[in-house]
Amino acid sequence: MLKSIQVLIIEDSKVDVSLLLDELTDGGFEPAYEVVETPEAMKAALLKKEWDIILSDYSMPRFTALAAFKILQESALSIPFIIISGSIGEELAVQALHLGISDYLMKDNLTRLIPAIERELRESNQRKALQKAEKALLDIEKSYQLLVDAVKDYGIFMLDPQGQIITWNLGAERITGYTADEVIGRPGALLFEEEELQQRQPERELEEALNTGRSESEWQLLRKDGTSFCSNCIITPVFSEQNQLLGFSKVLQDITVRKQAQEEIRELAASLEKKVQERTAQLELVNKELESFSHSVSHDLQAPLRHLTKLSQSLKHRCTAQLDGKCKEYLDFILESSHKATELINDLLSLSRVSQLELRRKTVNLSDIVRDIAVDFQTHDPERQVEFKIIDGLSEECDPALLKIALQNLLDNAWKFTGKRTDAVIEFGSTVTSNNQIAYFIRDNGAGFDSDYVAKIFTPFQRLHSVDEFPGTGIGLATVQRVIHRHNGQIWAESKQGQGATFYFTLP
Repeated sequence: MLKSIQVLIIEDSKVDVSLLLDELTDGGFEPAYEVVETPEAMKAALLKKEWDIILSDYSMPRFTALAAFKILQESALSIPFIIISGSIGEELAVQALHLGISDYLMKDNLTRLIPAIERELRESNQRKALQKAEKALLDIEKSYQLLVDAVKDYGIFMLDPQGQIITWNLGAERITGYTADEVIGRPGALLFEEEELQQRQPERELEEALNTGRSESEWQLLRKDGTSFCSNCIITPVFSEQNQLLGFSKVLQDITVRKQAQEEIRELAASLEKKVQERTAQLELVNKELESFSHSVSHDLQAPLRHLTKLSQSLKHRCTAQLDGKCKEYLDFILESSHKATELINDLLSLSRVSQLELRRKTVNLSDIVRDIAVDFQTHDPERQVEFKIIDGLSEECDPALLKIALQNLLDNAWKFTGKRTDAVIEFGSTVTSNNQIAYFIRDNGAGFDSDYVAKIFTPFQRLHSVDEFPGTGIGLATVQRVIHRHNGQIWAESKQGQGATFYFTLP
């Protein structure tokens, strides 16, 4: 017979929802469920009914598991929360467990789903039962017997003022193996191990409860057969209407399974942290290898290219008269290819250096940097008429060397793609984004590009125009993106074919 379960599913994929429901059904559950994918929908669902468990995707367009868990915490509801993700990283998984999320599973491996749900439901039921027991014990003289009869998963018994057992419920018998006839009249200390007895822990518990009104502790206790179990014990003193001590109520819970699960989670977290450290070490090694590669490219590859270029130039200068038209054309092709290869190597080295340079932030006047670059462009190409509109006084905390590289590439991009206009305009300014961040921009009225392909423009070697139409290596915008990301910023572009382009970036 299927077990009924109330499931709140936070997911934006209908396919994944269907797979989860199939897994629950195959695991013996009959789920009554609701699917939400926004904070508002989740808050409404929490008010609508009592849920047994929450299953959440880690990341969705309008919602995340961590945001959902925060809403659950703010609601003060105690509902097991399990993340089921397709791509959660190890570091994020450790963070989620540290925050108190019950468990996480990968969508491509749901073999642990049913055991995880059963474990969380079992512990949730235990927590609810304990809360119910504590509430009932506040009025011990009126409801004690009812409580004992109702709660079967807890050992609930009374001690007299000297610590002798005077009542014993079925839960205590199930946990310890002792029947009521075997323990009534004997000291409650009979469950303690020898080490705790020597340290007077049973007496100290009663003294603490008497002095503070309540004592809660965790101990390794002994069953009748000599085996030990991990327990959670809550002791409350009971007084008469005349404020005379009648004894102590004691609620005993076997938390061995929970402790084992917590230990497994701790071991998993430690394993994940170790893997993160190992991955970090691997990345450091890769970075060193990249530095070595850059050095090799800089010296070992550039040198023969320089030789090839100089020899080709010398051959063209000295032997022009002896070469026919086809040979001269081939020689021009060799020179052009050498220049392109040199340009590509320099751009790749620049991209590599951007990742290796140490970030040194200070206040930088971005307007002055843009103005200096604009002067350089106009000096080297005085025949072009380009109007620069530069807002004065735009300053930011950033690395000046890296930002100059980024701005140089963005302005070079604008200069190049306005090359066919006689009324070229290039602007530098700032605006405020929808989330109140300052975004700087470079805008031109050049060739522009099809916005459907905007995702490609920051990828190395990806070009939206032919080399014959607009020369270049396809590395510049990738370099800009790397600089902005190193500042923890974002960069994006807006454009229409033939109507120019605007590149925005933030430096938080």
